[in-house]
Amino acid sequence: MASISLLEASIAILCFLILFYLLFKKPHDRFPRNWPVVGMLHRLLVSLHQLYDYGVEILEISDLTFLFKGPRFFGMDMLFTVDPANIHHIMSSNFSNYIKGSDFQDVFDVFGDGIITTDSELWKNLRKSYQAMVHHQEFQRFSMSTMISKLKDGLVPLLNHFAEEGTTVDLQDLFGRLTFDTILILITGSDPRSLSIEMHEDELAKALDDVGEGVLYRHVKPRFMWKLQNWMGLGQEKKMSQANATFDRVCSKYISAKREEIIRSQGVLNGEGEDLLTSFMKLDTAKYKLLKPSDDKFLRDTILAFILAGRDTTASALSWFFWLLSENPIVVAKIRQEIIDNDLPRTTGNGQENLDKLVYLQAALFEAMRLYPPVSFGRKSSVESDVLPSGSMKAVWGEDALQFKPERWITENGGLKHEPSSKFLAFNSGPRTCLGKHLAITQMKTVVVEILQNYEVKVIKGQKIEPVLGFILAMKHGLKKPFSYLPFQKTLKSYPWNWPVLGMLPGVLVRLHRIYDCSVEVLENSNLTFQFKGPWFSGMDILVTVVPANIHYILSSNFSNYIKGPEFQEIFEAYGDGIINSDSELWRNLRKSSQVIFSHQKYQSFSKSTTRSKLKDGLLPLLSHFADEEMVVDLQDVFQRFMFDTTFIFITGSDPRSLSIEMPEVEFAKALDDVGEAIVYRHITPRFLWKLQKWIGIGREKTMMKANAVLDRVCAKYISAKREEIRSQENADEESEDLLTSHIKLDASKYELLNPEDDKFLRDFTVGFMVAGRDSTACTLTWFFWILSENPNVLSKILQEINENVPITRSDQDKSSYLNKLVYLHAALSESMRLYPPIPFERKSPIKPDVLPSGHKVKSNINIMIFLYAMGRMKDVWGEDAREFKPERWISETGGLRHEPSYKFLSFNAGPRTCLGKNLAMDLMKTVIVEILQAYEINVVSGQKIEAKPGLILHMKHGLKVTIAKKCCSLE
Repeated sequence: MASISLLEASIAILCFLILFYLLFKKPHDRFPRNWPVVGMLHRLLVSLHQLYDYGVEILEISDLTFLFKGPRFFGMDMLFTVDPANIHHIMSSNFSNYIKGSDFQDVFDVFGDGIITTDSELWKNLRKSYQAMVHHQEFQRFSMSTMISKLKDGLVPLLNHFAEEGTTVDLQDLFGRLTFDTILILITGSDPRSLSIEMHEDELAKALDDVGEGVLYRHVKPRFMWKLQNWMGLGQEKKMSQANATFDRVCSKYISAKREEIIRSQGVLNGEGEDLLTSFMKLDTAKYKLLKPSDDKFLRDTILAFILAGRDTTASALSWFFWLLSENPIVVAKIRQEIIDNDLPRTTGNGQENLDKLVYLQAALFEAMRLYPPVSFGRKSSVESDVLPSGSMKAVWGEDALQFKPERWITENGGLKHEPSSKFLAFNSGPRTCLGKHLAITQMKTVVVEILQNYEVKVIKGQKIEPVLGFILAMKHGLKKPFSYLPFQKTLKSYPWNWPVLGMLPGVLVRLHRIYDCSVEVLENSNLTFQFKGPWFSGMDILVTVVPANIHYILSSNFSNYIKGPEFQEIFEAYGDGIINSDSELWRNLRKSSQVIFSHQKYQSFSKSTTRSKLKDGLLPLLSHFADEEMVVDLQDVFQRFMFDTTFIFITGSDPRSLSIEMPEVEFAKALDDVGEAIVYRHITPRFLWKLQKWIGIGREKTMMKANAVLDRVCAKYISAKREEIRSQENADEESEDLLTSHIKLDASKYELLNPEDDKFLRDFTVGFMVAGRDSTACTLTWFFWILSENPNVLSKILQEINENVPITRSDQDKSSYLNKLVYLHAALSESMRLYPPIPFERKSPIKPDVLPSGHKVKSNINIMIFLYAMGRMKDVWGEDAREFKPERWISETGGLRHEPSYKFLSFNAGPRTCLGKNLAMDLMKTVIVEILQAYEINVVSGQKIEAKPGLILHMKHGLKVTIAKKCCSLE
């Protein structure tokens, strides 16, 4: 609908041009001044381009009711009110005194004597007949089947076309065409097919737009002026006359065709699926004495009334709704989650019983219509003088009235909150309440569900969103959006379906081979938080989140409420009561003792000397051998063996020597791998099932038990040997003390819950530190060298930084002083761990019910999963380039390292549980990388499939096959 020309309006009141000039030349208050002769009309015209926002301001400072004074003798005085008490009085309690009136009928004369313009007995007859037809069960079915058919055969194919072509489309135009075709089918039984790829212009739809513009024009122009223009056939009135002629001609065609159809089908039609025009032609005039079904003008006015009520209002509501969704992604996520939770099938059209479950969607639709009502104003005229019951109300909807908050429509028990129609007028109020309210809501829900289930709709940035002045609150420039299929429409539909009984578990199992990429897709389309529904009664419901505010809240600010929990400890039982599993006071004791040991200078020295020794005597000679033999080697296996030996030395002081040319299988390392796989299996298997398997001793649980027995036996051997060693060397030098020795010597009086005399305590500590120290570091190094192979420019920068800061030497010199200078290497490692975090997820459980910063409610003992892998790829967290490998994002403008909060970069955990060995791990990895890059070229074998293996650690599923070549400048 086009806006009114300010020039045309100015010509209409030519005598006031001088006064306008004076008004523009000096400042004026927002409150309109009542000038002699012209009244407040000048202010209305000046503010015409922002009339809606101006109306809000004026009514706010006028205590919700404002008297507009028009030019003298023009009959344009109007009382504007949004006071609910006034509205209830006008629309309901004193309804008979407030009519459309002759002035209204004059302005809206093109709509004839339809229900929109009529009053008194004629209106009552029309209302009664409409009510009987619209509420009839057969018409309700006809309405729903028409909408579903139009969706299936019209909208969906068109959206698919736009998605495939990558076309930008005006969503408002699309909805206008959908509702126009639908309402015309309901009225006449004929489909104008304006909803098509060609998007052709329909003359009846165009005429409706022209009439709407003309009606508004008549509201802001003195009556005598538009009457004169109408008589002379000029300007907007000429367009009104032409549109009226179109109405007459098109309606006459439909009426004539329908009469002929009824005559031909005499005695055959049974009323099922009967359109409204047919029903009106068959009206019983004995029941509705003032209605004339044989009169073509009566039928013409009826057709227009229904088209106006059914097309523009619904299209306007849907357009504003989808724009609001684009501005409020968390609402989109909640609506999609509600659709999933209620098991709505992803098929075109849903039954009423399914749609009625969507309380939050209906609340969001109501909230959109509260802010952007399809009919922007209602007009009444009093028959007799009256006093309105205005009070001193300063607000109708509260302080947050301008905010889009669907939650205001939800009751405490999760139902839909009722708001009186005198306060929420989108469907009118009192005896004139819209008869098609429920049909309209159902149709809108059907359209919204279809689009949100299957498509991603994004608003084109930079377009100006503002309402056009008119009877219907349309968007002035439309709503430009590109359509694309939602990610879960492809790749086995990543969004898991919530099946009866089984929940979403089948979807996870089907997608397990690509669970990490699926998690990225799902969380992107769930506004970073997603509710996974497990099988009924299995206790597998999980709230997955990557919202930084949630993570900070869970891991730091409300840390005490979020624990590992008994279910976590049960799943990870093979790790015993070590620091990985423990909570509360036991965890604090373990954390405090470990912190003292790790920060002690003698352990720091021991750690560095062990790393240098294992590099010199283990890793580098092995790489040299591979280079000499020109072998293809699995670099992931090499790093795992290196870290297994190194970590084992850190803990026990003994070297298992798994890193050797023979590459022997070490039973302890194999047992750790088997335990890890069994724990993953427990995450995706209902608890009762893996418990049963454990009791019977079959499958993964049998493997788990065997692996656990190996861990017990090997740990017992080393603990026994260490106790004997300590006894035999009671007065020995303690310069280089391993962790097991330190824990055996713990002062129990300082850590009351720790028992160094208990072999189980020492066993659990050993297993926990082996898991933390071996896999995470080896995993990071593996992904890092693969990423370097994919980004040779990054490799060049790292090599240049090493050459400038670190001398090539084979001495045992401590290179730690050089490591701090390697800023770019540190940044590249951080960036690698952002994209490929060694531990891909973190699991928590609240002790007490809580509400997360994102607004999600969590019950006590529910499982919460923080998906680190997905978080590193979230554009809302890391920006549009989130999936790119860019070490530069970690470099400050001054060339130093940029700090990122731990709740955003979680590779070393966050809050009180931040990794104690973070700095040691970074130094170790930098040391290994420097030694390798100075002496060797690592070439990744082309053609191999690089993908992550589902598990507790983000290993490469097939390893990383490489060849190794010596650099000519390396020292032997």
